[in-house]
Amino acid sequence: MNNKSMNFTTPWPMLTSMTILSACLSLITSMNYTENTSNSSWLGLKLSTIMMIITLFYWSRDTLRDTTTGTLTNNISTNMKLAMILFLTTEAFFFITFFWMFLSSALIPEQGTWPPTSLNMPSPLGVPSLNTILLITSSATVTMSHFQTSLPDGKPLNWLLLTLMLSIMFITVQYMEYHTSTFTMSSGVNGSIFFMTTGLHGLHVLLGSLALTTCLLLMNQYKYSNTSLNSYEMSIWYWHFVDAVWLMLYTTFYCWGS
Repeated sequence: MNNKSMNFTTPWPMLTSMTILSACLSLITSMNYTENTSNSSWLGLKLSTIMMIITLFYWSRDTLRDTTTGTLTNNISTNMKLAMILFLTTEAFFFITFFWMFLSSALIPEQGTWPPTSLNMPSPLGVPSLNTILLITSSATVTMSHFQTSLPDGKPLNWLLLTLMLSIMFITVQYMEYHTSTFTMSSGVNGSIFFMTTGLHGLHVLLGSLALTTCLLLMNQYKYSNTSLNSYEMSIWYWHFVDAVWLMLYTTFYCWGS
């Protein structure tokens, strides 16, 4: 029996866009603190975030079902990869805004010198170097895992499991750095920029780890084949993007900024 793809319009992209827009508007409104709007705005932000997670879950479920059953047409597969490229592009510009804020503060410091006395940046040779090694190694192991899928007797599960172990180590080391930091997010604009940027990157590492964990579970259940690796490949793209952002962050914040 030949598998035929079902042609229907999925509601998840539109619903996801609406929930993201609602969350952004609620966040902006809550920042303009007034007694009448603050509580309702935060409630709207929480509800929008919950709805966004729900729609993303069902969208991911449908996508994984199509990719693992091999029912995706070539056009849909190409469009999914194009959408992923556009998503990574928007994420790149999102991070650029934080790098821009940091460089603006560093090149034109308010106190006339950089780094300011309230911001004692960690040495790039300590914990940041360890995290850099962990992420670069994880990028190599996930690439090896993908290569193993093309071999008849390959062991992609082992390499992917090693990648997830490295990501857990990265998150743990990052938490330890936050816990032992000599400054906080309230240490002026510079401290806020540092923690927002590194924290946002840490969140992306966590999301990438969840995506790779899902791929690991599907791979363990033999849901993948050589013709249905779209979700796995796009998760790897995302992971390489996270690694590239960290290299820029390490070079800018830790090496140059300190």
